[in-house]
Amino acid sequence: MRVVRAGALLAVACLAVLLVAAPPSRAHPSSDLGLIPPDPPEVTAEAWIIYDDTYGQVLAEVDADSRRSVASVTKILTALVVLENAGSDDLVVITETAASVGESEIGLVAGEAAWTVEELLAALMLWSANDAAVALAQHVGGSVAGFAEMMNREATRLGLADSNFVNPHGLDHRDHYSSARDILRISVAAMEHPAFARIAATRSFSLPPTPEGEPRVAVNRNDLLATYPGTLGIKTGYTGRALQTLSAVAQRDQRRIHVVVLGSQDHFADVTLLLDYAFGGFGPLTLVPATSHQQRPLAGGVAAQPGTDFEVFPDQVEQLPPEPEEPEVGDEPRPESGTVAVSPEDEAPATPVTRRTERQVELPGIRDALAWMWKYWQGQGAENDRG
Repeated sequence: MRVVRAGALLAVACLAVLLVAAPPSRAHPSSDLGLIPPDPPEVTAEAWIIYDDTYGQVLAEVDADSRRSVASVTKILTALVVLENAGSDDLVVITETAASVGESEIGLVAGEAAWTVEELLAALMLWSANDAAVALAQHVGGSVAGFAEMMNREATRLGLADSNFVNPHGLDHRDHYSSARDILRISVAAMEHPAFARIAATRSFSLPPTPEGEPRVAVNRNDLLATYPGTLGIKTGYTGRALQTLSAVAQRDQRRIHVVVLGSQDHFADVTLLLDYAFGGFGPLTLVPATSHQQRPLAGGVAAQPGTDFEVFPDQVEQLPPEPEEPEVGDEPRPESGTVAVSPEDEAPATPVTRRTERQVELPGIRDALAWMWKYWQGQGAENDRG
């Protein structure tokens, strides 16, 4: 029996070493252990962030907090503020100010028949129409300046740290800026609004004809809806200062991934690479260290190291009480459905544990694997004793 117990202890110790200290060079989820993902792909974007909305984790980021021009991804916040303050069937008067804003337009004509809020939102989100943005801003906020105040109040409510908005369309202005992390936060909040999510996923939308009777159709400029399987939305952008920008979200096998790229030379290619990396490079027991310029967590909601917080939305998590005393080995309960198992380093924390409460999935944890092996070898030892 002593030989069996010694062998069991040695096997458990070896497994623990493999799980915690597997060398990065070994490492892809398609490998036998699948614990450590490869480094992120090279992309042209100057700032970007990947967020796993299922597990509530930032998977990787580069310069995600830098304040930058963000172009038309601004319209995500514009649409969210409109949806929270107006009805979809409300009629909107088209003014000269709205009709003459310039750049990307749907062709509104001052004094033409009123549009509904829903029609203008479709023009805003699909065609990225600046004239629709101003028409909505005037309708909801009374003026562009008044609507910008509403945008900034919403930004404060969402806890944005690096954003300020002065217009509803995102045309370059020195006082109009945001960051990849803030655009991510706006995007997650917007996609949880059913009306927004429906519009963001729409490929095309028939709009009121021109005063001359010519048809107007808004076609979604987010090519990923047609080219990347599982894409749910949400918004593209471009200006000379911002370069190409894109916030995108895709879902596969009940995993929802958000990607934001700013300052890109090829936003669709960049987002495709980062989505592929997120879906293919992270498994439920992925272990990855953090670096100063790029952060990657333990996938599945486990903290990467003491003092490191990868939760980007603290208002969407609940504080749980400290873990109870550890039971005797062999009687350890499995985690309840909807929670995430923790590693040995995270057992019996001194402070409350932060866990995401939305779209959680039960995962096999390192501790569970070790406990199962211990119970198994104990059983084997008992069999040998009886023999």
